[in-house]
Order: sequence, then structure tokens, then C-alpha cells
Amino acid sequence: MHTIIIVFTVFAAWKWGDWRNWQKYQSTMLLAAVGNLLYNFLYHDHLLWELKSKLFSYSLGEIIYTFIVFPLTVLIFLTGYAEKVKGQVLHIFKFITIYFGFELIFSIFGRIIYNYGWNIWWSLAWDCMMFPMWALHYKRPLIAYGVSPVIVIIMLLLFPVKFK
Repeated sequence: MHTIIIVFTVFAAWKWGDWRNWQKYQSTMLLAAVGNLLYNFLYHDHLLWELKSKLFSYSLGEIIYTFIVFPLTVLIFLTGYAEKVKGQVLHIFKFITIYFGFELIFSIFGRIIYNYGWNIWWSLAWDCMMFPMWALHYKRPLIAYGVSPVIVIIMLLLFPVKFK
């Protein structure tokens, strides 16, 4: 199932991504990758969610999501990001719905496992934060950099880990 997501994301980025201007989106693409790397660093012994695949290990799956799926999602997301607020809200809602829909399917088929109190509803809340944060970073990166540590602290308070 994760292979379907990878192929779908690559195809969607090829078809709908603004490849001529990809440099405009590069810093937000990197932010998405660094965010996932930070999650895997902070929670490596205490994973809140785990991707399950018959084709590749958890680590390889995370590498693929970190360096392919999330950056390409940013490219697609920001390519179609509207100028007017109503269009922005609808665009964000569309991407939240897509991400939530895929995760719901993964959850039903056991391709994502939740641990330590995390569940599909926390994932929905995460998506509701993530897409506006990507938009904020694209438009106002310094503000996004200021908000990001607050999000990390909230995550660590809600889902604490023991640092060794």
C-alpha cells in the first residue's frame, strides 16, 4: 500500500507540480523532510506511529517518505496554493482530506500502527497543523521557524519520551 502512495505522489508531482519553479518551494520541501527526521530522532525508541510494509523495512519506508513523499507533497500543495483566503482554506482542507483518507485506509488494513496514545484523530489534528504550517513557512518562513519549536514542545508534553 505504501508503494501505491509513493507512485501516486511521484505521478501527481510530475503532473501537477510546478517543476519550472521548484526552487521557490525548496526551503519548505526541506522543512518537511527535516520535520520527519526530527520526529524519527526524538521518538526513535518510542514511535507514535509505525509504517508497516511487506516490501521494505520501517527505516527504508521513513527514508522514502522523508525524502520523496513529503517534499513532493509540498511541491504539489504549494503549486496550487491560492492567493485568496477562501481558496487557501479549501486547498488546505482538500489536502487534509486526502492525507486523512489515505491514513484511514492504511489504518484499516494494518499498514500503520499507533502507539503510546497516538491514534487516527491525533493524525488528523497533525494534518490540520501541518498543511497550514507549510503554507506559513512558504509565505513567512521566520514566523514558521518561531512557531515550530512551540509545536515540538507541545508534542513532547502531550507525548513525552525518555531521553537517554
